[in-house]
Amino acid sequence: MNDVGHILALLAVAHLLNVMTPGANQALVISATMRSRFHGLVVAASFWPAGAFWAAMGLAGMGEVMHRLPALELGLRVVCGCYLLFLGQKMLRSAWRGRGLPFAPAPEMSLGKLFLTGFLTNLSNVRAIAYYASIFTATGAYALPWYWEVVAIAGMPGIGFSWNATVVLLVSSPPVRRVLDRAVHWLDGLSGAALVVFGIKLLATP
Repeated sequence: MNDVGHILALLAVAHLLNVMTPGANQALVISATMRSRFHGLVVAASFWPAGAFWAAMGLAGMGEVMHRLPALELGLRVVCGCYLLFLGQKMLRSAWRGRGLPFAPAPEMSLGKLFLTGFLTNLSNVRAIAYYASIFTATGAYALPWYWEVVAIAGMPGIGFSWNATVVLLVSSPPVRRVLDRAVHWLDGLSGAALVVFGIKLLATP
């Protein structure tokens, strides 16, 4: 395997392991899928452009910029952490009232709004810059020609979409769906609580 192939393979494996770790994205995907498989896929797809943006920022050296400007990183973390807290408490309130997700499929809910909610949630992970910067450094991706860097920027969030789409298909399968349907409001509550925890963690992390 040549150097380019080796670097891309390392990036793919490392990123797959990262996206398989439970987090805010999975919480949103599962909750949306409990209402509709299609809506779950829309939320999963909304993570792609946000992931590509953070990957591009990491490859462009934004990690070093934020390291040199701690006030910038702090400001972004506060804004993003507050957004996760806002969305999480909305989900908790909706679950408590038995209404489901604040962006659950409804006649007045547009797919654009659903996509935007998932996009902003993924974009709120400001620490993704540090993640991408570190993984690009560790794998030697900074040495790739620009066109292979573009492949990496598009491909890494593509891996994330593939994993989340797999989760959607699993959760929406009839056997799993029959079991989860009995606990849909509990799942909404757990998803909301997870977002609140991630928001607090983002705000509290020095």
